[in-house]
Amino acid sequence: MSEPLKSYRVYCYDGSSLDLLSVDTIEAAGDTEAIALAEAAGFGDKCEIWDGERLVAQLSGQRRTG
Repeated sequence: MSEPLKSYRVYCYDGSSLDLLSVDTIEAAGDTEAIALAEAAGFGDKCEIWDGERLVAQLSGQRRTG
């Protein structure tokens, strides 16, 4: 039986000024899957993944275009 999905919030910031650019929600079975989904989505240069009040991960990467 699979685990129920949890909602994670993904906050993405501008890389230079750290202004909040977007807030998204992803559904995942756990932290590892949430990180993989956020990385695959290419949300932004600097993102944080949160599970409630718990910081799961901070990501740095390139925003995908097109």
